[in-house]
Amino acid sequence: MIRKLATVFSFLAVTVIISGAITADEKKENKYTTKKFMQAVKTGGLHTKIIKGEASEEETKLFVAYVKALPTNKPPKGSADSWKKLTGALAKATKAHLAGKEGSAEALTKAMNCKACHTPHKVYPPKQ
Repeated sequence: MIRKLATVFSFLAVTVIISGAITADEKKENKYTTKKFMQAVKTGGLHTKIIKGEASEEETKLFVAYVKALPTNKPPKGSADSWKKLTGALAKATKAHLAGKEGSAEALTKAMNCKACHTPHKVYPPKQ
């Protein structure tokens, strides 16, 4: 009887520990959220510096980190496929631009189009 109780309690303890670890991981805030991307990259003007080639090495690394993380973020609304397509185009344009490919500044400007993402994915009115 004591063995059975010990086994049950052990099982419950492991279950609680595992579920607690999963919950803790879920609560970790993504360092590169979509909201932070918009604040740092668009509102902060970092995208303009990148497109013009005026960004420092540190700013470029920050931009790349945001762009790489963007496809992994969940869209506030709309389909995940549309989100992946739009953010993937941004990542591709960024990579081409940083590699110095011809016409890449125009492609990056087009990929950074606010309305292209906002129309299918932004929740209106925005949450305060």
